[in-house]
Amino acid sequence: MKIVTTFPGPIVTVLLIANLAAASPVNSEESGFSGISEYSFEPNPQEIKPKMYNWEIKLNRSDSRNGTYEIAQITRLKSDSTAADGKSTVLVDSKVIVPNQDGIIDFKLYVGDKEPKQNMGRRGNIGQPIIFSGVGTGNAQSGWIVLLGAKVDQVVPSSKGTRLSNGGLSLIQFTVTNDRGETFQDDVILRRK
Repeated sequence: MKIVTTFPGPIVTVLLIANLAAASPVNSEESGFSGISEYSFEPNPQEIKPKMYNWEIKLNRSDSRNGTYEIAQITRLKSDSTAADGKSTVLVDSKVIVPNQDGIIDFKLYVGDKEPKQNMGRRGNIGQPIIFSGVGTGNAQSGWIVLLGAKVDQVVPSSKGTRLSNGGLSLIQFTVTNDRGETFQDDVILRRK
C-alpha cells in the first residue's frame, strides 16, 4: 500500500483502516457460496429407478438464518412474459428445509425418472418424482412434479456453481406441449418465503 504523505492525518488513518478491513479474512460460512454445490446426471444407473437430476444445495450461514425457504413449481404458458404470472405449487414445505446442527441449510434433491409417469392427475399430463433429503436434519419429503402435457420439448437442469440470487435458486426447467398444441414452462425453484 502506498500512502501519500501530503494527505492530512485523519484521511490516512481512514485509508489504513479500510485496507486492513479488506485484508482481514472473512468467515466462509458467513459469506461463502450459497447455491448448488454438487450436481450429477443419473449418478447410479444400477438403481432400479435411478433419478435423472441430482443436486446438493448448501446455503451459507447468513442465508440459512435469513428467512425460511420452500421448493415450488411455477407453471405458465410459454407465451407468458414472467413466471410470477403462473400457477405456483409448493413441492417441499418450508418446515422441512431447516438448518442442520452446524446452522446451515444443506440438502440433497433428486428429480425425475427416465420414463415419466403417464396420465398424472388427469389424462395427458405426465409426472416426475421429486425427493428432498436434509443433510444432518433427518428431514425428508417426496412428491410429484405434474407437467401439463405429454410431450417433453426441453429439460434444463441448473449446474454446479449456480448461485442463490435475491432469495431464489432455479433448479430445473421443463418445457412441455399438450395434445392441443399449448406449450407450458415449469420452473422448479428454491425460494425464500
